[in-house]
Formats: sequence, structure tokens, C-alpha cells
Amino acid sequence: MRADSLPRLSFRAAYLALMSLFIVAATGCKTEQDAEDPVILGIPPTDAYLGVEYAYNFGAFDSDDILDYSLTNAPSWLALEDTSNKARQGVIMRGVPGLTGGSRGRDDIGTTKNINLVANDGRSSGAQSFDIEVQDNVLSLLVEEVIEGEAAEVPEERGNRCEAPELGETGSHTYQANLYGDDGSVIGSEQRTRDTYPVLVRVELDQPSVTRVAVAFELNSSFDPLRCDDGFEAPHQRCENGAANEDEAIIGKDIVGLGAGSEALLPVPPYLEYQTDEEGFLSKGVITLEPGITECYIRLEVIEDREAEPLETLNIRLTEVRSGLAGLGSSNNGVRESLRIEDNEPAVRLVTMAGGTRDAINVGQAHEFRALISGERSGTYRVKLGEAKDSEALLGEDFFVQVRDTNDEWVDGEILTFEESTEEVSFRIRVPDSYTNGLLENDRFILLGLDERYQSGRENFAASSDAEKLRVNINELTSPLSVGLESGFVPTDTALGHNGRLFVVGYRVDDGNRPWVRIFSQKGELTEQQLSAASVAPGAAPVIGFVERGVEEGGDDVTRYEFVVSFGSDQTAAGDPGGNGLDVHTLLYFFDTAQDPDRYVQVWETVVGTSGDDIPRWTGINSESGFVVNAGETRGQWPDESAAGGVDSFLQRIDTRVDGDTVTPELAWTRQVGSAGHDESVVGGSAETSSPLLVGSSAGQVRGEPNNGGVDAFFYAARTGDSDITVNQRGTEGSETLSDAIYGANNLWLLGNSDGEYRVESTDGDRSLERRKLNSQAGFVLSYTPVGDITRGFTFNDEDDLSTEMLNAVATFNGDILVAGSTDGNFIGSGGNSLLQPILARITPIKRNSAGKDGDEVDTSREWRKQFSLGSDAAQIVSLENYRDDEIVALVKITDAGSARWEVRLFTGEGRSLH
Repeated sequence: MRADSLPRLSFRAAYLALMSLFIVAATGCKTEQDAEDPVILGIPPTDAYLGVEYAYNFGAFDSDDILDYSLTNAPSWLALEDTSNKARQGVIMRGVPGLTGGSRGRDDIGTTKNINLVANDGRSSGAQSFDIEVQDNVLSLLVEEVIEGEAAEVPEERGNRCEAPELGETGSHTYQANLYGDDGSVIGSEQRTRDTYPVLVRVELDQPSVTRVAVAFELNSSFDPLRCDDGFEAPHQRCENGAANEDEAIIGKDIVGLGAGSEALLPVPPYLEYQTDEEGFLSKGVITLEPGITECYIRLEVIEDREAEPLETLNIRLTEVRSGLAGLGSSNNGVRESLRIEDNEPAVRLVTMAGGTRDAINVGQAHEFRALISGERSGTYRVKLGEAKDSEALLGEDFFVQVRDTNDEWVDGEILTFEESTEEVSFRIRVPDSYTNGLLENDRFILLGLDERYQSGRENFAASSDAEKLRVNINELTSPLSVGLESGFVPTDTALGHNGRLFVVGYRVDDGNRPWVRIFSQKGELTEQQLSAASVAPGAAPVIGFVERGVEEGGDDVTRYEFVVSFGSDQTAAGDPGGNGLDVHTLLYFFDTAQDPDRYVQVWETVVGTSGDDIPRWTGINSESGFVVNAGETRGQWPDESAAGGVDSFLQRIDTRVDGDTVTPELAWTRQVGSAGHDESVVGGSAETSSPLLVGSSAGQVRGEPNNGGVDAFFYAARTGDSDITVNQRGTEGSETLSDAIYGANNLWLLGNSDGEYRVESTDGDRSLERRKLNSQAGFVLSYTPVGDITRGFTFNDEDDLSTEMLNAVATFNGDILVAGSTDGNFIGSGGNSLLQPILARITPIKRNSAGKDGDEVDTSREWRKQFSLGSDAAQIVSLENYRDDEIVALVKITDAGSARWEVRLFTGEGRSLH
């Protein structure tokens, strides 16, 4: 049997040997396997901060060996964590810049490049290279709005924040204050103890420090009691409260760190320490942020005084790191933030009796106004009135303020007193009979506010509100100005020129109906001149436009004043018969200061027209280029234009050509637009843009535009003689017959008369004009954008819808719209009236409240209706001008016993007659 087993063992051995050879051959004859190189996983952060722990947990990979780790080229503060777990695949790198590795402090700041973490398994190694930049752990300040009399809100609690200081109680502070005489001299001092309100300044540390950080802080102000206004020496009100110090907070009087009597009322948290400054006030100290805290609080106290003060500023500074590692700002030069203290004293604003801020007063008269006080207060408060720095009139010389005395009599005095329960005090402005503005052509105006120089530093004087100052124009034209008679000079149009000069153009019946212009100063002084030898044709009355524009003369930029007059005549410029219907006569004048005396002289005169009648209805001058624009009506056909039939509208531009000393007019182009079978009526235009504008009304389809029913309004612009013209024809199923139009505030304002009441409806953002039929004629104003979109619609009717209102003129006034005309009833309420009387109204496109803010409240100073009785059979306003947003200038036609005369009458912006 043993013999039989031997062959079997030999076969097994042979088989195993054969398989071993096969495996060796299949593996390329390799008999030993090497371990893989170690791989380090992760990229550490590149930023580190002084005093802040830096740590990073690297991972690593190796197939089967335990790794050893080492750092090369590392900063001294950085090391690998020592661990007993030698089988760990990874390592933690950590350190605290400035502390570990020798406590080098700020010497650790900077960048270390090419730091290497090496992992070794005994046979091979792997490495990770990286950079670290050590930076300051920056301290910063965050200051929120500070309002006198209001405590800060308690901040939300978080783990990295200090506990907030006590904020729920008021503190107390005592200080010494100067007392001033009427002239501002120091007449003594008194000790005052006032409540204080705690506010917070946040101190923020960029990163949580591992050590306690203590930093010094201080309040700092540029206030200097020895810095005085010119002509004054300390001690004086004009030093401590002068212009140079008016925005500077006074430490110890306006704000402190800790009030003199506050420690029991406002306990100091353990992380805050207050210290006294050179004046003995606790206005500086040290704040300490414990390890891990990144936000802490400096509590300050704002003193609740009773003085009206402007917005006051001071600085809070972090000056020195007393312990720990932190940077004072990005460059470690210090941290400074501005503190602004907003006053909370009651405020007074001055308004007209209607609540507005603009008015006018005649020389030799007194007019009443109101002072309104607002804000929380206790006890009696006062204000002293005085002219603002931009006022052209001086209090005590050009005008006086009057208050009521104990006998309820008006006496001169500037101090108004508000008892605790009083919200309003009346006062008057009086202009003496002796007032004159000398040789000045423009009226002077009063800009009245509070005498803040007097009030500054005085207790229980109210502040000035943020509202506009009260502006009151001093009017020297105290009676109506007679400007025309039916048998003499007949006014037809007006324009307001430079320095308030009123230009009244018309024709003289007693001079063969030739055109004249009368120029009236603000005092009513008259100069006049004939404009042309040609007579004005009936129905082709002169129109006038004025412009003030900048031009270059002799290399200098100068202001040029120009006016243009256009009228229709069947005569030549020399007054000879023309023979081809009515032509357009246009004359340009400029104000020549080289004349003695200064006066307007003619630049050029031109006559243009067709074979039919051509009548200008509006004229103007472009303020940029100086070209003249005429808008009118024609029965002829202008060159290169097509006549639609009947009366068409025309719009033309006339340029001024200069050739050496020769100045000539040049007709640039005329555009003609009409409707077939209907006449167009032109009422206005504009030369304010490079594309002149024309406005009119028609019952036809103007240049093919659809008619809405009855008479529609239409308007269009033309840029050149061959540019495309888009006609905007607008209206309702009724008739919208226009009487006047203006372009202002990027909108067209169309004035007319009809038996409709208008409103603008808005549906899904689309506006449409709606009309309701009335029982009587009323006036209307419609506002459109230049591309034809309706924006506003207003109707002017008597309350009982019985009388006839006729609107003739529209103008802008301080952003609002004025309309004027006549009524044969009672425009302002119920009741009868058998005379034709003038009416005047003001509307504001944007509703504003009495404080001048946008809102739904109606401001009665800006939205009103007036009706005037002039004691005549018939009177109506036929033209309106705006003098500087100070006065409304109205040309009034008055008819008695069939004879007409014309007067200029002035009104305030609130519709009060100055005559």
C-alpha cells in the first residue's frame, strides 16, 4: 500500500508547481508588491487672525500603513496636534497666531508661503503645500441713529454677544450753562440737572478671540468755546453757539458716557469702565470683550435739554488695545465713527392763513400769518422770527413783524409765545409806507424763518421745522394798472419779460390800427413804442412771446432778452397795400444795453404768406437756438404743402441769419395741416423743444385722424420741412372747443369750454377721458403727454350748474395750473349773480398736504376758486402771466355802458387780490 501512495503525492506536487509557474508568468514575473504613496486630503484656509484659534483637520489615504506627519516651513505659532492614536488616517493642525509658539504678538502678522504638510508611511511620502496670511482681528464700531429723548432698543440676545446694559430707565446729568442777554453777551450761568436717555454703540470684533480683549474708548468733538463768529469774543453766545460750532455736539452738555447722577439709575455692566475727561465728565473708558465674544456695547447717555439745536455731530473713538490681541481698524491706526444727535424739541413752521408758504403784501399794508407748533412739549415755548439768509428784505428796515400785546393790540415785536395748550399763534408782517426798493426793477421778497442765532443756546425756544420758509413778495404796484381803452390802445396779448417787466401788445385805434407794445415795470412805469407801419387786420390781432437765453458775444457768455410779435395784415411792412390777402408780419426785438437809456431795439422784420389769408395765433422763441415759431391759420397753400380746404392750421419756423454785421430773417419751413370740409382753429403752441408744437381744435378729421364727435382738440409737432407729422386728435362724443393751451412740466394743458364734465378713468393702467353732459356751459382743462396720452381732466362749473363759465387763459404757477375767465352766475357757491364777473382758479396736479408732502389731503393754499366783483357791467380775465411764482398777473377786460377798457390786476398765489 505504501508503494501505491507515492505516485499520488508526486502528481499533486507537480500540479501545484505548474500552477505557480502560470501565475508568475501571468503577472509579469513580479514576486513583490510595493505600498501606494500616501495622499493628503483637504486644503486649509489661507486666513488666520491674531489671538484667534486656527485649526484644520487634514484627512489622508494610504493603502495599508500607519502614517507619520510633519510640518516644514511653518510659522512658529502653527503645529500639528499630538495624538496617541497612531492608526489615525489624518492629523489636526492648530495654533493661535500671536500666542502659541513663543507669544510673538504682532510679529506673527504676515504671509507664510509654501508651508508643507508631509505624510510618511516609512517607505514613501506625500505632501500638501499651502499659504497662510495672519491678519489683525479688527475691531470696529457700529453707530445707529440717535434721537434726543429716545432710548436705544435692547438688542437681541445671542451667544457671541455681551449682555446688553440697562436701557429701561432714564439717567441724570448735571452741568453748568451760560445765560445770555438780548445781545448775546453772557450775563451769568446756572446749574441744570436734566434727564438722560441711554443709547448704544456696538463694538464688534471680527473673529472670536481666545483671550480677553480690552480696548479704550473716548468721545471727541470739534466744539471749541473760544472759536467765535467774526466780530465777537469769548465768552459770548456767538462763540459757544456761533456758526463755527453750530453742528458740533458739546460733550458734557449734549452727551456723556455716564451721567453725573446716573450710576444708581443705570447700573454699569462689568465689562464697561467709565473714566473722567479733562472737564471732569465721564466721557471715556475701557470696554472688555471676554473670550468668544464678538459684539459688545458702549452705553452713552444723550442729555434731554430744552434747547433747539441743529443736527449735532461728534466722534466716538477706539484709541488703544489695553489687553489681548486686536487691531484698531484695518490699518490699526484707530477706529472712529461719527455720532449724529437729532434734536427733539418742538418745531414751528410759518404759513399763510390758508396754510401755504408763499404770499405777497402791498407797501403800506399789514397782513396776517400763522405760526404752527408741533411735537411733544411741556410748559411755555417761544420763537423769535427773523429773516433767512437769502431774504432780500431786512427785518426792522424793509418790514416789521407784529404780535398781539396784552390788550390784544398789534405791536411791533418778533417773539411769539406758545402756551402749553396753544398750537397756533398769529402774527402780522407790516411793510411801511416809506419802503422802496430803490432802483431795483424786481420786487424784493421776504424770506421769513426763525432767528436761530438768537435762539441758539436758550432754553424753551422751539426749533425751525423742515418746511419751506415763508416767502412774502413786497408789491409796490398797489392799485390796478390801466393799460388800454377801446378808443385808443387795444391790448391783445401779454408776456412777462426780464426783471418782471410786463409786455402788453396790441394795436392803437387812434394810430390807424398799427401794432404797439407797452412795457410796464413792477412799479407800473410805462415805456411804449410802435412796432410796424403796417396796420393790424381785423381778427388778426398781435401775439407776443418772450425768451431769456444765453448767447456768446465777443467771446463772452451773456444773457440775451428777446421778444417777438406776430400779427396779420393786408399791407406791406411799409404800410402799403399788399394785394394778396392777409400775410404774417413777424418782428424780433432784443434788449440793447448799449442804448441810452437801455431799451428794446428791432433785430429784423419779415412778412410771409400765401395768396390766401394767413393769421398768426401764437408766437414764441426757442430758448436754445433762438429760432422763432409761429402757429396760426391759413386759407391759402404754403409752398410744398397741401391745402385740405377751408381754414387749415400752419406751423412755421423762422431763423436768424448773421453775416458779419448783417442780421436777417430766414423762413426755414412752414407746415400746413387741416381737414377736408372743416375749419381748424389754432389756440397755442410751443417753442420750448427742437420740434415746435401747435395746438388747436376742429370738427373735422385732421390729416385723416378719426373724429370723436363734435369738436375735438388736436396737436402736432414738426421738426423740419419734410419730417413726418403725427396728429393727435383727442376728444369725446361732445364738443371740446379750445380757447388756450400751454406746454409745461412735460405735459400739454388744453383749456376750453363745453357743456361737459370731464374726468380721467384708469383701467388696468390705461387711462381714458370720460364726459358727462351738464345743464350749462363750463370750462375745462385737459392734460396730455406730447404723444397723446391723457393724464388729467378738470372741470370748472358753478355749484348749481346754472350759469355760463367761460375760460380764456391758462398758465403754470409754482408747479400748479391757473385758469381764468368769467362767469355770469356764482362760480364759488350757490346764489345768483346777474353780472359778468372775472373768475380765477388754481389746481394742483399732484395732491399735497399742508406740510408740502404728497398725499390725498387738499392743500387749500394750492387749490382754490375765486370770483371778483369789480363794480362793472361785465369783466373777464383774458390773459394770465406768472411773476416769479410770487404773483399772478391778470389782464382784465372791463365793459361799462358798452365801452371797454383794460386793466392789469395782481393776485397772490392764493387768489387774494392785491388791489
